[in-house]
Amino acid sequence: MALVFSLFLLPVAAQYSEDPGSKFPTPTVESNCLQDNLADNQVYYQKVDQMFNGSSNAICPNTLGLYVNQPCTWAAGRATMTVAPVINQCHWAIRNFHWHDSSDEWSYMVQGVMQVYLTSPSGVPWQSAVNTIGAGGVWFFPRGWPHAFVCVSEEGCNYVLTFNGPQSVAVNDHMIAESYAQLPDKIAAYSMGMSMGEWATAKPKMSADTGTFFAKVDSAKFKWLPEENAEPAAVNRSDVEVEDTRPGLGKGIQVWNIRTAQFPFATRMSQQRIVFQPGGFRSLVWITNAAAIMTVISGHVNAATQGGISGGNNTGPSSTSYEATNLGPFDAFYFPIRRGYWIEEATGKEPAEVIVVFEVGNWEALEAKDGFSCANPLGAPWAYEATAGGIECPSTAELVQRDGKRHKSLRRHDNSDTQSLMQQPKQTEIENSEL
Repeated sequence: MALVFSLFLLPVAAQYSEDPGSKFPTPTVESNCLQDNLADNQVYYQKVDQMFNGSSNAICPNTLGLYVNQPCTWAAGRATMTVAPVINQCHWAIRNFHWHDSSDEWSYMVQGVMQVYLTSPSGVPWQSAVNTIGAGGVWFFPRGWPHAFVCVSEEGCNYVLTFNGPQSVAVNDHMIAESYAQLPDKIAAYSMGMSMGEWATAKPKMSADTGTFFAKVDSAKFKWLPEENAEPAAVNRSDVEVEDTRPGLGKGIQVWNIRTAQFPFATRMSQQRIVFQPGGFRSLVWITNAAAIMTVISGHVNAATQGGISGGNNTGPSSTSYEATNLGPFDAFYFPIRRGYWIEEATGKEPAEVIVVFEVGNWEALEAKDGFSCANPLGAPWAYEATAGGIECPSTAELVQRDGKRHKSLRRHDNSDTQSLMQQPKQTEIENSEL
């Protein structure tokens, strides 16, 4: 616990040199959902049409949608992460400069090309950064760092924002326009680098724009700015994704990971992308150090988390499987920390793709096949047979040798001078025990 709080107390700049990829969630504020009964709202998914739409067609003619999940209506109001899909951010639409007081931000580009702007409060690792990314690219913005992004592709931009905080984006952000409109005139003019006369002209326009998420950039004034390549805040997929080819992750899937090791600027969030063939599945897994949010990118999937948010002596949520079927594009599922989850392609006829975003820079996963199954390399199938209702584990030559009623482990301790709990009894002891 002391380590968790020490991360919170470090200055932001120090996290880049002293915290190269967090393993523990950053402390966050409460969601303030005020749920009295943990049995209420034990639902762990939201479809995009159930989310709050915080935008309109005033900026984009085909109705730009900033969909924000409603944190008080899922995970018993106790989720530590939130999600916000953005659909049809049209060409030259810009998300107004803003920052978040209680969450870092991760984004996955589904469609289009985005130019991204981020300002550091400390001048480390740079004063400001600009990066341009396409479909499959990701960005990471630390909490409290002002940022904006403009869609620079004619096709428009679709993307998924994920936050490692419990409050929706509409609650925990603050717009630049709001900040200046609330200032005394002399302070606003000075801060903007304007004369009092220039500010007098600008103030009414800024005051009228305080509540909007998006605006339009004048394309005639737009410039392609130099890229920050030394330590980018936004990166293309081809530069950072690493395919995970370990056995035991599932069947009919391909898995790609982005951790802090691949994306050094992203110290407190990370991502796994999974592509499913028809009928493919992600096997049961526990993330032992982070909660996560899965968002569907294409196709349809079924998903579940084993055990919900529990408390007191109520064992019901802990022993319940919370499932969602036929989740489609931009639908989201919340996986609480240390609760097992699985995902499968839903139709058996079409491929699907999802991203799973974690609230740490380096997530730690316990795969069911490696940790709790007859195939566990410990080579002690009798333990799983006994604890799984008296089942019979299949014979696996590498792990176990069966001899009538006796199961003899092939594992040997390397040091004969050291007593091991895994050492077999002598053959005479086995024979005497059966007399």
